[in-house]
Amino acid sequence: MIRLSRETDYSLLAMTYIAAQPEGRLAYRREIAAHYDIPSEFLAKVLQKLSRRGLLRSSRGMNGGYALGRRPDRITLAEVIEAVDGPIALVDCQCGDRPCAQKSVCSVLSTLVGVRREILRVLGGISLDDMGRRPARGNEPGLITPRVAHR
Repeated sequence: MIRLSRETDYSLLAMTYIAAQPEGRLAYRREIAAHYDIPSEFLAKVLQKLSRRGLLRSSRGMNGGYALGRRPDRITLAEVIEAVDGPIALVDCQCGDRPCAQKSVCSVLSTLVGVRREILRVLGGISLDDMGRRPARGNEPGLITPRVAHR
């Protein structure tokens, strides 16, 4: 089963929340955590990963908070997922960090490479801006039509 981690789920929620703030307004960790009922300390770790990758700008101190590191139309779902979970792969051998014992006899990798390529194309073509235009609830869920990759 392909499944996003809880960290990635929370990172997408936080990024869309921050993207929805008026220009110049910082979003605060505790505010985001309360809005989505996310443990604040867990969210802090997620926000730190996003900041390290440049997807968020963080300000410390009494009035510190978070803002997007780039415009929301320039941040893709693929970037957010990879910032938190690492490379997107269907099987371990697609990450390149482990040798594959079945490489000489594998008959599925070439198909999975194509599937991975399509997943990356779709996730790379959906921006935070695209996600922000979707209603939060109510309408039947559906795929956002990806545009040209924003990277």
